[in-house]
Amino acid sequence: MTAERAPTLRRLLGYPPLAEAVSLTGDEGLDRPVTGIVLVDAAGTGPVRPGTIALCPAVPAGYLSSWRLDATIRRLRDQDAAALAVPSPRPGEETMLDGSRRLARHLGLPVLAVGHDPLRWAGDAAAFLYAPAVAAAELLHRAHRSLTGAPLGPEEVARALGRILERPVAVFGPDGAPITDGFGPPPGFDPYRPVTQTLTEHGGTTVVVPVPAATGWGVDAWIAAALGPVPESWARAVADVLRAGTLALQRWQATRRVVLERDARLRASLFGDLLEGRLDPGHPARRDASEIGWRLDGWHVAFHIAALGEVDLLRHTDAVAAALAAERVDATVVERGDGWSGWTTARAEPGQDAGRDLIAALRKVRRRLASRFDCAIGVGRAHPDAPGLTRSLAEAWDASRIARGRPQTGRLVHIDRLGLAQLLTAWASSETFAPAAARLLEPLRSQPGDLVATLAAYLDAGCSTADAAAVLGVHRNTVAARLRRVEELLTVDLGNPDDRLALHLACRVTAADRGGAG
Repeated sequence: MTAERAPTLRRLLGYPPLAEAVSLTGDEGLDRPVTGIVLVDAAGTGPVRPGTIALCPAVPAGYLSSWRLDATIRRLRDQDAAALAVPSPRPGEETMLDGSRRLARHLGLPVLAVGHDPLRWAGDAAAFLYAPAVAAAELLHRAHRSLTGAPLGPEEVARALGRILERPVAVFGPDGAPITDGFGPPPGFDPYRPVTQTLTEHGGTTVVVPVPAATGWGVDAWIAAALGPVPESWARAVADVLRAGTLALQRWQATRRVVLERDARLRASLFGDLLEGRLDPGHPARRDASEIGWRLDGWHVAFHIAALGEVDLLRHTDAVAAALAAERVDATVVERGDGWSGWTTARAEPGQDAGRDLIAALRKVRRRLASRFDCAIGVGRAHPDAPGLTRSLAEAWDASRIARGRPQTGRLVHIDRLGLAQLLTAWASSETFAPAAARLLEPLRSQPGDLVATLAAYLDAGCSTADAAAVLGVHRNTVAARLRRVEELLTVDLGNPDDRLALHLACRVTAADRGGAG
């Protein structure tokens, strides 16, 4: 092995089977390249090639504290050896003198204590230096052997790989948040780049590999190993070992999804009973609801988290529950339609302060979920018992539809603050109005300039051309010209209150639909 391609001593010591070795002379000289390893005797006879670790498998009593060690250090430095390795002193045995340490540091020759089985250590070092692929294949074989069999969860996979690599291993969520003990994401890690990432900082290397989602796109999790200083080739080998862990996690995810789907079907059935008002006391389904932890007595405030775009609800249910728990929202959550409906329960009617706290917490929940998907949140009023919960859930659903088209409110709307808008939305959300609204505005969509956005901004601004221009970032003459074009294409009169009302509702409904689709 040439010195140009050889790993440094520091990186060699980062290889897990060699990590028990300790430098008795500090960090001096650890960046020297290592080209081989040779056995020498304590008398110091025989040649040593440059860049070689000289391993003395046995030392006589008194050697570490005598002039003989100093003579060996000088001779090996003259031969440009990479290091001197000796067995680790046992408890009560002599150790290297401070004078010898200073000499070795001065000459730049590290002295290593390599454990109580130096010959095994020498064999591992030789395998690493001369046959790294063989060493990597052995670790990969051990990983496959440890991870097959019963499905293993994230904690179990991390522990198994940690034992094999003799280095900390952790599992992160798709957003990079740790889901096992150990360590957090290293600096520079990008959870939105679904490829293996090898990150080096302060001489240490962390390898992070993605766990592909079962759906075929995106990432379900990440597996990371903190390796310390290691050669690039070894980092690649570790990445292969971690990929064995991704297969184990995918198998666990698949098994878990079967359970989740079964539980989701039960929740969906009970939720249907709830919406239909069939969970009265004494109803058999009420007992089932109680068994899974649903609270139906007391005062309820419902909310609906509507995912914007295509989202695998079952896959993200745990993330929604975790985001709520992180903001101390004690809620029951059920997959429903385009997202998740949930509710909080209290013994007494919640006051205004409790309402404000819930709204503030849900805003933070939305920000937490933003790394996974965009969403809109609607919140209902407080109502008592199961019939009241059904009512609050309906209000939250309506509010979420409005929230989709309200980026100015942070896509969160409380039904209490809607007033007339609530009634209009209930009417405009009918099966007949939404298609009619789309047809009404269709002639505007193929025209240059965003005529629909201009019309909506104008109507939202109370028919003020100047205010609409400020919102759109264009000149008011441009707004006026676009509005004349709207009147021509739709054959309407924006001075007519009936026309304005119809167009305003159409803009709101189509905006909500676009928000839900995008």
